[in-house]
Amino acid sequence: MTHLPTTQAPRNGADARHPSRYQAGSGLRRAGLAAAALVCATQLAGCFPVIAGAMGTGVAMATDRRPAATQTVDRGLQLEAENTINARYSGQARVNVTVFNRKVLLTGEAKNDSVKQQIEQYVRGLQNARVVINELEVVNSPGFMTQSQDAYLTSKVKTLLMTAEGVPSNSIKVTTEKSVVYLLGVVTSAEGDRATDVARNASGVTKVVKAFDYVNDAERARLDAASTSENPSFDGSVGTPAPVQSVPGVGGPIDAPAGAASGTAGSAGATTAPVAAPVTSPVALPPGRNLP
Repeated sequence: MTHLPTTQAPRNGADARHPSRYQAGSGLRRAGLAAAALVCATQLAGCFPVIAGAMGTGVAMATDRRPAATQTVDRGLQLEAENTINARYSGQARVNVTVFNRKVLLTGEAKNDSVKQQIEQYVRGLQNARVVINELEVVNSPGFMTQSQDAYLTSKVKTLLMTAEGVPSNSIKVTTEKSVVYLLGVVTSAEGDRATDVARNASGVTKVVKAFDYVNDAERARLDAASTSENPSFDGSVGTPAPVQSVPGVGGPIDAPAGAASGTAGSAGATTAPVAAPVTSPVALPPGRNLP
């Protein structure tokens, strides 16, 4: 690192006449540079999305389309489920709980099928759980390196979604398990296709599983009108496309009471907006299986 000199030649007659004033000003400038360097060093990781966003050429609206009350319910539901499962099944399961729009996704591992089913039944019994998707596997828990890679992929996909044009990133939740990326959120059919295409092209992703709640264009416009968040538009680098698997979206009002809908495909009230210009995938997608 190059250090600033402790003294410099006066730049003008005023500084020559008042050397103490010049030295004081130089010291303040050095202190300011040091403070700026410290802030950048300590906040570099958090600044990356802002830096990436600054590279965008346009701005698109991206909002969390859940009502504030639903967001609060989601946080409480996730904390309650995680704390209870961790306490009750410690040593028998490693469970990641992801909640969006009162739809609960369970990923991770269980010691055996009995434990897997017990955990699912517990979550289904929670008052605010609208839909439960049980993706627990009866296998040994992954090692630290695998979990670290999953965390990295989640962060990477979130950043790509945030900077992609036509993707309401604040209305999409991302979680990763063994390099499989799960997408939950409130989107139109076209938005869901675009988000899926972005995620599946992120290098390191082996598969993308969709668990969206779909709304039509009119409902999307109503939800977006109530929010003020903005999302920069920027296309990030991509890798080899990953296969995609779909989970049927559950329609109906976003703040519908618990029990108003179930996780079964074809639930009443489901609405899907027509896709005027569908996204063309780089490769043919394999058929997916319907999850509960």
